[in-house]
Amino acid sequence: MTSQRFQLVIRAGPNPGKVFELTQPVTTVGRDISNDITINDAEVSRKHAQVTLQSGGYVLEDLGSTNGTYAAGQRLLGPHVLRPGELIKFGENISLSFEAVYDENATLVSTPPVKPDYAAPAPPRQPQPTPVRPAPQPAYSGRIPQSPAQPYYPEAEPAPKKTTQTLLIAGCGVLLVLSCLVLAGGFIFDALNLYCTPPFDYLFYCP
Repeated sequence: MTSQRFQLVIRAGPNPGKVFELTQPVTTVGRDISNDITINDAEVSRKHAQVTLQSGGYVLEDLGSTNGTYAAGQRLLGPHVLRPGELIKFGENISLSFEAVYDENATLVSTPPVKPDYAAPAPPRQPQPTPVRPAPQPAYSGRIPQSPAQPYYPEAEPAPKKTTQTLLIAGCGVLLVLSCLVLAGGFIFDALNLYCTPPFDYLFYCP
């Protein structure tokens, strides 16, 4: 005889692949350790949802969670009858699949796993350095490059050497004046016969 059982398998979130077999009439799901299924994630409320076994199958209900409970891509606004292979989401980060398990001759055959619609965020892409291209070199034409023409500044003409001539003339004039004064003084000295007059008597012999 074949007996059918059901289980919840974590597809995205903490402990991916972990299996929770539904063996009780009411199974609670939440972040608190008092729940039958504990999922430690910030997206999951302390008492998030519950799965109840009824005559029509397992029914999923949200327990007033903050981030909501989703089944078949829709947020639950009331009880929802689960179908094998259906994906359940708690918030945005946690997803579980509802799967049927058949026990036949002590062999478990599970339904094909449902591909989760939650994709782990890709690692940030490292920025690639921008290659630096060398500056283009001018093509060699075989000619020797000429330097730009330098501006022409005419040399200043030397100033006429008038200063030396002026000083020379002035010096000759001074010497001439001094010579005249010396001659005039000697003439006056001799005319007045000042040879024996103090203080010149020390310079000349006076009997």
